[in-house]
Amino acid sequence: MTRLAVGLAASGGVSLVAGMLVAIVIADHSSSDSSPSSLIAIVLGSIGIILVVLGCVLFAAAGLVRLRRWASRTPGGGSPSRPTPQ
Repeated sequence: MTRLAVGLAASGGVSLVAGMLVAIVIADHSSSDSSPSSLIAIVLGSIGIILVVLGCVLFAAAGLVRLRRWASRTPGGGSPSRPTPQ
């Protein structure tokens, strides 16, 4: 699950950078109308933000799952179904 989270965050970063490049290089900022290049920049930026947030949420969820597994371990190395004799 962490690979998916990292992949989503990386894809979101690439999409954000692509949106910024489109906004800086291609989009015509002299007119106030909604040109296709401006809309492409907005969509790429929005998709990038969504992917980065989704990747962060998945990464946090994977961390919580690991923390829950670690916290539920029994002391002494036994498994919950077969406790170690004392």
